[in-house]
Amino acid sequence: MDASMSRDYDKMLSLSDDYRFKTERARLNFLKAQGTPIDYRIMSVNDSDPSKIVVSSITKYADMELPPPIEYILAFEEGTYKLKMRNVVVNMIPSSPDYKTVEYEPDKIDDNLEGHFNFSNF
Repeated sequence: MDASMSRDYDKMLSLSDDYRFKTERARLNFLKAQGTPIDYRIMSVNDSDPSKIVVSSITKYADMELPPPIEYILAFEEGTYKLKMRNVVVNMIPSSPDYKTVEYEPDKIDDNLEGHFNFSNF
């Protein structure tokens, strides 16, 4: 989260593993297009399985705070922990019966993310 808040893209890339992109270039473009968090609160940590630690946190952006905690998975691989990136859908429509619910999409390459962002946008 600190790397995301300071927009340290090299550190963000080195600390995470992202199945959603075919190339690192597409992944970097996507990271650059994301909003910058200004604060976060860790709500809980489940470290009962040291090879897969689950951290729940609430993230605050300049224009909103995501009220439901988002679960982040830290997987121990090759001697270090890496944040496993995945698509997360947060329902922020107040009139919806599923308001403030979180859905985690299946692990797959997301062609919508892959081709939507390019260097010409920055």
